[in-house]
Amino acid sequence: MKTFNEMWEELSPYLSVEKGLDEGYADGKYTRFFAKYCKHVDGIDISEDFYKQAKENLKDLDNVHLKMMDAIKTSFDDKSYDVILCTSFHEFDLSGKEKFSMDLNLKTNILKEMMRLSDTLVFAEISPTNISGELYKVFNPTEDHSFRTEVSNLLIDKVLRDAGYQRIIEDYAVDEISYPSKEAFLDDMIDWWNEVKIPKDEEEKKQMQTEIASILETEKMLTDLTFHDIFRYTVYKKEE
Repeated sequence: MKTFNEMWEELSPYLSVEKGLDEGYADGKYTRFFAKYCKHVDGIDISEDFYKQAKENLKDLDNVHLKMMDAIKTSFDDKSYDVILCTSFHEFDLSGKEKFSMDLNLKTNILKEMMRLSDTLVFAEISPTNISGELYKVFNPTEDHSFRTEVSNLLIDKVLRDAGYQRIIEDYAVDEISYPSKEAFLDDMIDWWNEVKIPKDEEEKKQMQTEIASILETEKMLTDLTFHDIFRYTVYKKEE
């Protein structure tokens, strides 16, 4: 499996363009990689919290311009971008707290908007085999996060192929995130999904951390204090 840096190097020929769009920049972590190659990066995200975080995290970059905007209907002209990078497509759904649901029409419309804006689309997101699928169940047992991810991947492939896009790259990479202590590791795992569930008290937090620790130990991640975040990355280009 490729390293995270090797993934970006393989994607670099497609990201090394004049103008690119980062769709769903979140806290800006992946925008920084994109901006290493692309001369001018526009980023959009619908979240005000993420906008504030990314603005702060990327304030040292002068080739990144962030906006708050809905991905389903942007204000950009047709084919405005040489490439679009999306690292959060799997999060574009409407999942209930008590009953699992997923809005595939929403996802399809987002893909249509992406195709309107560019002939080259790059996706880099968690793999269905990522252990985060098991971790997510600690926060919402009714939702199968891995299944949701797999459905998103299948949808991307079908919609783009039907529209004349060809998948020219598909591979996997791992981002290794290290922690200074077991306590810091488990605290961060709680923070990762605080938009899904925040422990109501210290007792529930300890119970959730115990469940998380058990899942991490199955892959020996808690032993070496490193989270192995497995990504699936793809590149689609419109056929001539």
